[in-house]
Amino acid sequence: MIQLDDHSSVSLEAAIILLGAAYFGQRLFRWWSRWRAGRPPWIAVDGSNVLYWQDEIPSLQTVRHVVDALKRRGMKPVVWFDANVGHLVGDRYMGPSPLSRSLGLSQRQVIVAPKRTPADPLVIEGVRTLKARIVSNDRFRDWQEQSPEVGKASSFLRGTIKNGALRLVE
Repeated sequence: MIQLDDHSSVSLEAAIILLGAAYFGQRLFRWWSRWRAGRPPWIAVDGSNVLYWQDEIPSLQTVRHVVDALKRRGMKPVVWFDANVGHLVGDRYMGPSPLSRSLGLSQRQVIVAPKRTPADPLVIEGVRTLKARIVSNDRFRDWQEQSPEVGKASSFLRGTIKNGALRLVE
């Protein structure tokens, strides 16, 4: 032990540990702040709604167009679909794997609702979990009583595609 004066003493080891912990704690906090600030914000895409944005004909190319635009804006999209998406754009059921390939996303970023389950409540739960906004023209009126946050216009990005040009409106 080191004698500071006649009345108090401090363990050198304890002082070194305390200073080291403070130093590394501060570095960890700085790293975490930079990491969090650099992460792209999540954005939830109501794929079953966006499918129809161009000429009211369901198309995965329409969803891909929107996904690519969101990625260019620095966002990280997660796309939800109803179980019937494969029958709307093809002739069979399609799960996350073929859809993710078509959309240029990882499988974790594409969610297909189970049969006989609407995707809307899953989208809303995803929005809560990710603290994200929703890309959809749907107003989610059937779900506003249980989820008042979907009644706020600021929760949405709405859009259309006309003549190949995407227009997103906040």
